[in-house]
Amino acid sequence: MSDGIRAEVCLPTVPDHPLASLTVDGPPIRSVTRCVPSSDAEEAVFEFLFDTNAVNSSSDRLQRVFEYGEKTALRIRESDLKSSPHAIVERHDSPVIETQAREGSLYLTFHAVDLPTLRSILEDIRDQYPDMQVIRLLQSSGQPQETDVIYIDRSELTKRQREVLQTAYDRGYFSHPKGANASEIADELGIDRSTFAEHLAAAQRKLLGSVVE
Repeated sequence: MSDGIRAEVCLPTVPDHPLASLTVDGPPIRSVTRCVPSSDAEEAVFEFLFDTNAVNSSSDRLQRVFEYGEKTALRIRESDLKSSPHAIVERHDSPVIETQAREGSLYLTFHAVDLPTLRSILEDIRDQYPDMQVIRLLQSSGQPQETDVIYIDRSELTKRQREVLQTAYDRGYFSHPKGANASEIADELGIDRSTFAEHLAAAQRKLLGSVVE
């Protein structure tokens, strides 16, 4: 039976990363291939598909590789391998199996052979990127069996919805008896009670939608 774990993490702030920077004002990037030309290379090369109309032809960082009509295959270089999130994961003999970028954030998916390895990878990533978020963890079952696994994509929540939900949880709003009421939490967040209720309801609706559908 395998002790492996599939992990997806989000890096909201990756200064000057070529993929993340492209998506600040552009469309998301989902199809990504990365290679390092040699063991002593100082750069990595990313190839990915991007909306043709969104490609800035004047950028000297982008190399057009192939045209697919509405999509264009592009290459771009990553120059700092020491702080590269991909390189951090790879130092633990765990290749990044999926890379996505959207709204200036980078999303990486990888497999860790066991829990100690996972902890080491996450600690090393967090040392370089303190605002790293763990999106999902999936334990390998090792054998076919009936399960009722639910996948909840927290990235569906807006930054404000997550802040409201986290604050409500931390202050005991969902406890019985309540640790704090809606007015107290709204005051702490600097918003009125009705706005707090709207954000909380929207966040709960998105999360519950994943549970009951």
